[in-house]
Amino acid sequence: MASRAAPQYSHDELRALYDQAYVDQYDPHAVRRITRMLPRFELTGSERVLDVGCGNAVLAEVIASRVAEYVGVDFSPAFIAAAQARSAERGFRNTWFECADVVRFCAGRPRAFDAAFALDVAEHIYDQELGEIFRAVRSSLRSGGRFYLHMPNGEYIVERLRRRRILPRACVDLLKASGFERVDVAYLPHYLPVAGAFHPLGSLPIVGPLFRARLFITCRA
Repeated sequence: MASRAAPQYSHDELRALYDQAYVDQYDPHAVRRITRMLPRFELTGSERVLDVGCGNAVLAEVIASRVAEYVGVDFSPAFIAAAQARSAERGFRNTWFECADVVRFCAGRPRAFDAAFALDVAEHIYDQELGEIFRAVRSSLRSGGRFYLHMPNGEYIVERLRRRRILPRACVDLLKASGFERVDVAYLPHYLPVAGAFHPLGSLPIVGPLFRARLFITCRA
C-alpha cells in the first residue's frame, strides 16, 4: 500500500462524498464483478455473514439465498437507504443493514459471524485505518471464520499511474498483523472483457504483475 499524496478528507467530508448523487451513478458493472467471485466463497447455507462497506447491497443480491443471515454495514446513509430498498424489492427476508462505523459495530459483536466480506472497499480507506478495520473484523469472526477481500492490484499497470495503490505483500502483512493466521492471494482478470483479455500475460516473468488487474484474498481466522 502507498500513502495518498493529496490531503485526507475528514470523516464528515467522506460521508458527504458518498451521497445520493454518488449512489445514483454507482458502478453498473458491480453485479457482474461480484457474481464471478461466487465459486470462491465457501458457503454452505448456514452462515451468518458480515458485509463491510456494503454499499447498495450488490453482494446481498448475489449471496442472500446462499446464507442464513446477511448483515450489511456502511457509513453512508444514502447507500444504506439504497441497500434497504434493493433488498425489499427482491423480497429478501434474511438481510438487514446498519449505518455505522464498522469498527464500533464489530466491537459490540465479538465472534458473531461465520464469514465477512470487504469487496472493492479497501481502496477507499486510508492506510492507517485499514489495520484497525481488519482487527475489528477479525474480532467479529468465529474461530475458523473466513474474511474475503477483493480490490485492485497495485502492481497492475493502470493502478501504477494512480496516487493510491494497494500492493499485495503489504496487504497480506497487514492482515496477518491483524490476527489472521492464513492469508491466500489469487489474481483475477479485470471484470471488463477487453481489459481482462490481457490477464494471461500475468504469467510472464518480470512484466507479469503489470497485467494482473484484481486481487482476491481469503483469510482464515
